[in-house]
Amino acid sequence: MKQHRLSKHICGLLAAAAFGTGLSLSVAAAADLIVARAVDADSLDPDKTSTTQSLQMTNLIYDTLVTMGEDGTVHPGIASEWSMSEDGKTYSFTIRDGVKCHDGSTFDAAAAKARVDRAVDPATVNPDRSLWGPITGTSVEGKVLKVSMSEPYSPFMSFLTGIQAGFVCPSSFAAAEFKPIGTGPFKFVSWTRNDSLQLQSNADYKNFNPLIENPGKPHIDQLTFKVIPEAVARMAALRSGEADLVEPSLEETADLKSDSNFKVYAAELSGQQVLAAFSWKIKPLDNPDIRKAIGMAMNRDAYANIAFEGLVHTSNCPVAPKLFSTDEALCATWGVKYDPDGAKAIMEAAGYTADKPLKIRLLAHKLSGWDQMHQIMQQDLAAINVQAEIETREVAAHFDHMSSENKRTDGEPFVWTMGMSGVDPDYLNFLWKRPGFVEMGLNEQVDAMLDEQRRLSGDARAAKIHDIEKYLMENSYTMPLLSPGWNWLMASNAKVEGFKLGFMVSLLFNDVTLKQ
Repeated sequence: MKQHRLSKHICGLLAAAAFGTGLSLSVAAAADLIVARAVDADSLDPDKTSTTQSLQMTNLIYDTLVTMGEDGTVHPGIASEWSMSEDGKTYSFTIRDGVKCHDGSTFDAAAAKARVDRAVDPATVNPDRSLWGPITGTSVEGKVLKVSMSEPYSPFMSFLTGIQAGFVCPSSFAAAEFKPIGTGPFKFVSWTRNDSLQLQSNADYKNFNPLIENPGKPHIDQLTFKVIPEAVARMAALRSGEADLVEPSLEETADLKSDSNFKVYAAELSGQQVLAAFSWKIKPLDNPDIRKAIGMAMNRDAYANIAFEGLVHTSNCPVAPKLFSTDEALCATWGVKYDPDGAKAIMEAAGYTADKPLKIRLLAHKLSGWDQMHQIMQQDLAAINVQAEIETREVAAHFDHMSSENKRTDGEPFVWTMGMSGVDPDYLNFLWKRPGFVEMGLNEQVDAMLDEQRRLSGDARAAKIHDIEKYLMENSYTMPLLSPGWNWLMASNAKVEGFKLGFMVSLLFNDVTLKQ
């Protein structure tokens, strides 16, 4: 998911007619940070993109209405307070006084209304429109933005904290050509596609994100993102000092961890989850005991510590750690534990022996770390008389293939793996409600539970999410494997201090200082 090329240093490149912003900017060279990434953004309009690489950039330019703490709780953002009506269909947000857009215009309740209206307007063709929920209208009462819905939608508040819900200023879309103007910690300066993107700190910025300590303007003056597709070239840029922060490969990260000249950052709050799933419509994997045995054979500790170099953790829940309602200890009571001897006994009782193994396919996509995980998994399964043939495809091709595979009710059974991320457990709806992600939806009972959790809030919603997780795990429809996830790693030289990776792999530079 990445591409980059090291170009000549562009600290002085400020004129940029890109998007015709007309911003007059001056840059202090004393505190500049250069970041090398593998892939460029495809848009700086959060309503026109759904790629993580793009949303990492938009999240620096646009603030969110509310923010999320490390424990998954919702905190103030542009909105200082909020409330929900008793029927769960109307949300009210009080917009702070004195919030300014990068072009000097005021961001008030009317501006917030215009932003929401644009996000849900069918003419916008927003790829993330469904995540905003069943919004039927908006209105303004003084400082208050009111959002009305056709039915309760409990994931709404969590969604508003995420990188997909950046609040662009109305001046961004006042004309036909979009301009990246927000209220966030950094202002847009210039963008040369597939080469470099330059941002400047917002001198008027006030922070309310609980993950960030700095209450005001970012300490660094300028951010330059350079596109360097090759991992070797990115590492050369880091070691030579041409870049301060880079996306390393997993293999390189293992070397950097033990070198005091560098720092490694894993996406601990990413909301990412690695799961194994099954062809439960095809015999013998239609039998939950066989699925359970396969789960019992999976050595998750080996996947985390060997395949992913100890940079991830094993996970017990179908929902990623640190999101609303996630309870790793509780999930452990519903799921299977690593028990290859017990798994082998189940398989032998079902008639599968060393001389007559169960033959399956192990369907995977090509990503660093995942390849070795599947090789270890193949050995794990062989130990319980399951002969697995690994089939690997590029990421997009893998999911296209799974869309047809998950429809099958006969033929050779398979086990497959995938990753998911979000800021709310509602991604269970995306995965498991029929037809589900790549046709992995389950049944009417699960559909009903998934719909109900959207209508609930607080403890009642948490209990319903636990019911869903318990059902998935006791019936062995999925095997949670690892979190935080896969290739979202960053590495810096030792002089960088205060960098953080936030939810959904957001890049947090507000606290960054450069030690001389």
